[in-house]
Amino acid sequence: MSLGRELFGLGEAVVTLFIVLDPFSVVPFYVSTVEKLPPEKRGGFLRTLIYSAIFMLLAFIIIGVYMLELLGVTLNDFRIAAGIILLVYAISSLFDIEIGAPSSPESIEKQAIVPLATPLLAGPGSISTALYFRYIYGYPVAIASVLINAALAYVILYFGERLMRLLGKHGALLIDKFMSLILAGFAVSLIRASI
Repeated sequence: MSLGRELFGLGEAVVTLFIVLDPFSVVPFYVSTVEKLPPEKRGGFLRTLIYSAIFMLLAFIIIGVYMLELLGVTLNDFRIAAGIILLVYAISSLFDIEIGAPSSPESIEKQAIVPLATPLLAGPGSISTALYFRYIYGYPVAIASVLINAALAYVILYFGERLMRLLGKHGALLIDKFMSLILAGFAVSLIRASI
């Protein structure tokens, strides 16, 4: 593969994956979760979220397809599972229902992995996009596009907390509920499109 084609492929992969990852849509969920943590734990929470998303995407790029084939799981099966997880999360967020153990710093910190890192950030769409670019341009381009997008997502989420503070408590709550409703619709569309 020529250098020009590789650079074009990397640019295409970075932009496409950024659009699919859409870290801006994760900001309200990230902020509403991180506000329940003491300030000294928030940096670690964000790093856990980003590292988990990177791990999920790289795992699928490197071995994910083989694991799914081995288990007889199709991409549509995976999308339905992600849709169900997102729907449960959206409903619980919309109606302020606590699922599982009562909120504690430990249970809140686990939300960095599910549902924030996956399936919100590294969901079926971004996983299939990363896999697509692995097939088209190879491992280096796919892996580099994941790492670049992870850095961009980190910056957006880091400053997203300040943006939500500017909106004030009621503005942030309104955006949180609005995004929960949108997320519920997206979850149902994932399930419907995959059946």
